[in-house]
Amino acid sequence: MKRKRLIVVIMGTPGVGKTTFAKKLSKKLGAELISANEVVNKYGLYSGLDKFNTKIVKMKKLERKINELVRGDGKFVVEGHLLSDIKIKGAIAIVLREHLNILWKRLKERGYAKEKIMENITSEATDYSGIAAERNYKKVYEFLSSDKELMKKVLAAIEGKEMGESIELLEELLQFIKK
Repeated sequence: MKRKRLIVVIMGTPGVGKTTFAKKLSKKLGAELISANEVVNKYGLYSGLDKFNTKIVKMKKLERKINELVRGDGKFVVEGHLLSDIKIKGAIAIVLREHLNILWKRLKERGYAKEKIMENITSEATDYSGIAAERNYKKVYEFLSSDKELMKKVLAAIEGKEMGESIELLEELLQFIKK
């Protein structure tokens, strides 16, 4: 990949594996890794906490700061669940998805409240990140994070040789609702 400028944004519901994958991808590409959560914390880009003790992020300020950080030549991998709701100029968007039973287990292990887990499961099942990304990015690709060929597919997408996948999880959501 002989590009002067490359910005790959890794997004998706909390627990899908964004951070783990972004670390591997940035290493593979020789790219600088930027975590949206770290940017929020470092620059105080939040106004308080919600009922789940989650930061209420100042989205416009986050958008400006990340665009500032990726300005100029270079390779960047930016990761975070909020990135589908902002625009990063010239970025290729990779939306990671995951089966709901795997996501449930991961979020439960992190100590999320049941209500918060259901909020995230519903967001994943309805493809919130993918739909929002389509509004904010020209190139959007969706992949299942547990796919053994994930790195290969993402690298092909970056080169314009992969179309992404259609991932339907609504049936899985119905199973959760019935439990």
